[in-house]
Amino acid sequence: MKTQRLLALILGGALALGAVVTGLGLYFLRPLSAEPLAVEALKGGIERPYGYLLTPKAPQALLALYPGARVDPRAYAPLLAPLVEEGYAVALLKVPAGIALLGKERGLEAARDFPGLPLVLGGHSLGGVVAAEVAAREGLPLFLFASYPETDLSGLSLPTLALYGTEDGLLPPEKAKALARRLPKGARVVFIPGLNHAGFGAYGIQKGDHKAQRPREVLWNEIREEVRLFLESLGLNTPPTPGQGDSLKRKRVVL
Repeated sequence: MKTQRLLALILGGALALGAVVTGLGLYFLRPLSAEPLAVEALKGGIERPYGYLLTPKAPQALLALYPGARVDPRAYAPLLAPLVEEGYAVALLKVPAGIALLGKERGLEAARDFPGLPLVLGGHSLGGVVAAEVAAREGLPLFLFASYPETDLSGLSLPTLALYGTEDGLLPPEKAKALARRLPKGARVVFIPGLNHAGFGAYGIQKGDHKAQRPREVLWNEIREEVRLFLESLGLNTPPTPGQGDSLKRKRVVL
């Protein structure tokens, strides 16, 4: 009987511990949901295995965005959907468990729906880390929102736009400036006044972040304008498609 009670206690304890671990996992990995206006901005798009797709009749390039950690990719629709009217297809990538590190190839999966179309990779926060890795490997243009490369890419001549906010509580400006030294040579780096970390999307308040100091619609317009100018600077007949990374010129630079 004593042995049976001991086994029962051990089993009960193991089950209780498992429940706690599962609960904590669900808590820390629970998604940051897209706001209703973000879902509304996706009307007219389609859902694909790799993500949510918005496309014009005759796209001139595909923009594929990796979301920040646990952020519903639809949250970025209010920011990027208007670019569809200017001729860009937009893929908001779905990644396993909301972690872009587990879905690194999703951007390239999206590109297979558009053979021969120029691909531009982007990412927010942790999603930007993945976008930088894949863009460097494939020789693709890159845009980053509140993010940076995990490794030093300063020896690459890779078209890059990096946008940061002055009110970012998760990637403060001083830290962002230091990490920007890892960006490819010639990267355009912009700090947008009044913008916080969560301000690149519509998914509510993010723990540890600061409050945005300007209306988000105004901030979205400024972010979008930077992205649009970056895309125009690429020359849409010339951006490389995946696998052309070896053709890019590489130089070492001293910062």
